[in-house]
Amino acid sequence: MASQPKNIILIVADSLRFDAVYRGEDLGVPYMQKHGVQFTNARSAACWTLPGTASLFSGLMPHEHGASSQTRWFQDQIPSLASKLKTKGYKPIMVTANSTTTEVFNLSKDFDEIYKIWQYVESRHPMLLRFVLMMNRPRIRRMVLKPDDEIFSKLSEDLSQGLIWAQKTCTDLFDKTREQMKANNDKGQPTFFFLNMMETHYPYHVNDTFELLSTSLRNKVREWHTFYHLLSQTFMRTGEQTIKDDMLALFKERQRRAWLLIKNDLDAFVEELHKDENNLVIFCSDHGDNFGDQGWQYHFNNVTDAGNRVPVMWFGHDHPAAETKSHKVSSRLIHQSILEAAGFEKQTANLFEETPYSLPLLQSYWYNNDGRTMEKYKYNQFCFINGDDRFVLRNGQWMQAPVSDGGPEPTFQYLGNNINPIEDLNLDAEKRKYISETLSNFNKFSDEIMKKSLK
Repeated sequence: MASQPKNIILIVADSLRFDAVYRGEDLGVPYMQKHGVQFTNARSAACWTLPGTASLFSGLMPHEHGASSQTRWFQDQIPSLASKLKTKGYKPIMVTANSTTTEVFNLSKDFDEIYKIWQYVESRHPMLLRFVLMMNRPRIRRMVLKPDDEIFSKLSEDLSQGLIWAQKTCTDLFDKTREQMKANNDKGQPTFFFLNMMETHYPYHVNDTFELLSTSLRNKVREWHTFYHLLSQTFMRTGEQTIKDDMLALFKERQRRAWLLIKNDLDAFVEELHKDENNLVIFCSDHGDNFGDQGWQYHFNNVTDAGNRVPVMWFGHDHPAAETKSHKVSSRLIHQSILEAAGFEKQTANLFEETPYSLPLLQSYWYNNDGRTMEKYKYNQFCFINGDDRFVLRNGQWMQAPVSDGGPEPTFQYLGNNINPIEDLNLDAEKRKYISETLSNFNKFSDEIMKKSLK
C-alpha cells in the first residue's frame, strides 16, 4: 500500500474562471506546470461558494448535500472531508478570507481550528470599504445605520471581513498556514488544510490594494456603477441590463489581473509545500464568475461554462510526472481522490478516470436577492455536457448550446416541445441512467425547496 501524505492542503481561489488562468500554454506558474496534473475540462457542480465548496467537501451534487441559494446550509448529517480525514489521523484546519466558508452556512463544521484572516490583518482603507459595503449589502446597511448603533465602533464580523476584501491577503493566508503546519509537524501531527483566497472574487484585485482600471473620470464612475449593479444583482429586481458590454469585458479583465496578482506567490507556496515533501497539494476554484453570459451577471443562477469550468491542479505526495488530462470531469471528485490518497478504499469515480459517474453535471438555484427577485428569474436549472454541447433544463424545457471555446459565451437555444436530449441522444446506457437518476432527484429536491421558498 502506498504511503499516505504527511499533510493534505486544498487551496481554493474563490470564483476563479478557467479562462482567467488559461490564456496560452504558459500559465506563469512554472513549478505548478512542471510538477502537477492539470485537469483542463473540470467543472464545478455549482456556481457559487456555498454549494460549490459543499460539493468539494462532500463529493456530492447540491441536491444531495442540500446547500443551495434557498436552503443556505450545509446539512449537519452529511459526512464531510474534514470528518473523514480525522479518522485517518489528520487534524482539519481552515484558513479563510471568506466568511461564506465558515459557520455562517455551516461549511466549517468538523474543522478543529478556523483562522479567519480578517481577524489577523489590518484593513488599509476601511472608510472606502465601509461605504462600498453599505451601498452593496442591504443587510449590513440596515445593521450599521440603526440609529442606536455606534456605526463604526461595533462592526459585525461580516462587515469586518469585508474590510480586507479590497486588499491582497493571500500571503497572509500562506503565512498563517506555514505557522500552523510547522507547529503540527513539530508534534508529528498530520494536518488537512483548507485555504480560501478572495483576490479572484470581490473585487477582482488588480493591485495589492483596490484600484480602478479605468483612467478617465467618466469611466471610473462607470466602473464604480458596474461594481454596484454587479454585486447587488439589480437586474434580478428590475429586469434591466444596466451594465454595458465594455464594462463587463473590463471586469473579465479584472479577474485575469487578479490571477496575475496572486500567481507568483501561489506558485512559490505550492513549491514550498510540495518539493521534497510528502505533502499532497490541490489547487482549484470552487466556481467561476459570470460577466454577462446568457444575459446574466455574476453568479448564483449560472450554468454556463463561465460559472462552472474551473482550473484544477493536483500535486501528488508521490510526486508523479506532470501531466495534462482533458477528459470532462466534475471537480467534486476531488473529494474522492483525496480520500483515496489518504488510504480510504475506492467508493466512487475519482478525478483521474473517465466514467459515467465522473461526467460533470451542473445545477443552479434561483437567488432570492433580499426578497425582490422578479418572478421570471425564479427557476432552478439542471445541465449536462455531451461531447461539445451543453444541455440545460430550464422551466421544463430543454435548451442547447455549444461548449464555450474561450470567446463570447454561446447562447442557449430552445430545442422545442417534447424533445428530451437524455433520451434522444445516442448516449451510453450507463451515462443515460446516471443523468436520468440525477435529474429525477434534482427535480424532487428542487420542487421541495421551491415550495418552501415561494411561501
